[in-house]
Amino acid sequence: MRGVNLGGWLVAENWMTKGSPAWNGVPDDIANKGEFQTMQYLGHAKGDDQFKRHRDSFITEQDFRDISAAKMNTVRIPVGYWITGFDNSGGGDPNGWRVFAPNAISYLDRAIRDWAPRYNLVVLISYHAAKGSQNGMDHSAPSDPGNSHWGNYPENVVNTLDAVEWLARRYNGDAAFLGIGLLNEPSGTTPESVLKQYYYDAYGRIRLFSSCLLVVSPLLYQQGPYDSDWKNFMRCPNWYNVRHEWHRYQIWGFEGWDKNRLISYAQNELKNAVNAWVGNWLFIGEWCIASSANFDNDDDLRRYAQAQLEAFKGATGGWTFWTWKFYNDDGSRNGWSMKSMVNRGFIQL
Repeated sequence: MRGVNLGGWLVAENWMTKGSPAWNGVPDDIANKGEFQTMQYLGHAKGDDQFKRHRDSFITEQDFRDISAAKMNTVRIPVGYWITGFDNSGGGDPNGWRVFAPNAISYLDRAIRDWAPRYNLVVLISYHAAKGSQNGMDHSAPSDPGNSHWGNYPENVVNTLDAVEWLARRYNGDAAFLGIGLLNEPSGTTPESVLKQYYYDAYGRIRLFSSCLLVVSPLLYQQGPYDSDWKNFMRCPNWYNVRHEWHRYQIWGFEGWDKNRLISYAQNELKNAVNAWVGNWLFIGEWCIASSANFDNDDDLRRYAQAQLEAFKGATGGWTFWTWKFYNDDGSRNGWSMKSMVNRGFIQL
């Protein structure tokens, strides 16, 4: 698997889509809290049209064509709990999904059933935003920003189980459907025991009808080979077609590092961490070449990108870069944008 995330599309993130019609008339302090807060502020009379225009324009068929031409084979698409259009969990706020702009599912349908197969790509759905929020961050569209309630209330977990099963059933017969990342970046107050039981239960439900890929993520602070006992979690032969996901960014916790230190880290510590993993096939679901360092020399930025790519060769389950592009991507040296990095020759596949 060698691919890219379509971040900011069906789970909108203001920091990477500024200028999108989704945020028209929305103060930054609200937009930066995610899609729930934004739609609550706008209301359906304004918000539905603004988010429709965002979804129509941000990612198009041309992007799938360009991703394929760049020699990638996979797109990871973040989605939220509202995409199903129902909540049968019987608790919490059963109408929370109604706050969001409707019809996101039609865009996912088009991606999986039209654009991806046309350009020889497969789609990994990433369950990015769960009811109650699994991390409190903007990309989980929390109703209570900064707080994670997903793992503390059984109805939230039930809603997530219903949703991932529904998505797997919907796309199980589609050739471009690779599978589902069962929960993105669980953190905050999410108990590890609840998280692991959710993975067991999701696997049990989906394996009744599908052998699709299922990806499990540890807690956000468990991104190394020796964290907790994840290396022994859901191992073959009792569980099959399961991958373990890490997100490896050299940004937070790396403030003040210069470019040479970052390159050395990627060549050594990062590579060693990946190679030390002994659990299920390792999948690097998110990474980038953005940093706080001053990469004033193009050759050094290429070296940094190549060092990470070399490190991730040890990840048997492959990788997806975060992210494909920013809104109105101008082709600048934006280390978050795979489109810019490929077009400028900083990443060569």
